[in-house]
Amino acid sequence: MLFKKLHRQKVAEVKRLNIYISDKFHQIIFAPTHNNFAGINYEQEECFAHDLPMSESEIGQSAINCWNLFSIKDKNLRDNKRSDWPAFKKSKAKTIRSFEFDYIRLSLRGESESNIILIIEGLPNKDSDLSVTSVISAYTEKINIGDRILKVYEACRTGKLTN
Repeated sequence: MLFKKLHRQKVAEVKRLNIYISDKFHQIIFAPTHNNFAGINYEQEECFAHDLPMSESEIGQSAINCWNLFSIKDKNLRDNKRSDWPAFKKSKAKTIRSFEFDYIRLSLRGESESNIILIIEGLPNKDSDLSVTSVISAYTEKINIGDRILKVYEACRTGKLTN
């Protein structure tokens, strides 16, 4: 047993992306994620911020590009501080409290490891009991993905659903 093989538990490769949108700051942030070996999802250090408005096509293209940056990368998350939050650091908010209040968080994730179906989910506020969810093919036109992201955001922002 001199060279004992270590077996790592297989970590699910369901791609994820966090998207933060603020009307107040006219900004959208795409925060690609990693999964660590324990299966915990966390944001990558590099986030991508854009001023709004952006077209549906640009939002869809940016979302898919950032979603495809997902990877498995081990990291001990116990030493992280809230102020290290990559999306917060990229935002225009001065405090974490302002960031959580002024930005609506959406998640874009694969429905399974095949990542063929996208699930777009948003919370109207950080303590919401209910969420707004939409499902769309990952291989549809980018304009359709961007449109769906904006519809989920709008439903979270106003509380009104649109067709």
